[in-house]
Amino acid sequence: MKNAKKIVIRTESHETFILQTNSKGRAFGRCRQCDREVEILSLDLAVSASGIKTSELVRKIERKEIHAIETGSGHILICSESLREEDGRKGDGR
Repeated sequence: MKNAKKIVIRTESHETFILQTNSKGRAFGRCRQCDREVEILSLDLAVSASGIKTSELVRKIERKEIHAIETGSGHILICSESLREEDGRKGDGR
């Protein structure tokens, strides 16, 4: 290995996330974890819909208990289905 060369390859990737809105202003997109089309909520809407405090909701997102993506501008978009499932677990005492 005396004449071995080291090659460094750097790649950059970009993702496209498509949100579709309906006439009532609700947004829909594909959740990768659910692998289906779901309603997408802003952090504020998710807090209002679930009653979970913002700080706790962010912790649940970090622990992957709730599905979310963070946009390039720093906004968090939350999968409503995973939020409903988490709300159901909370109601079961889990």
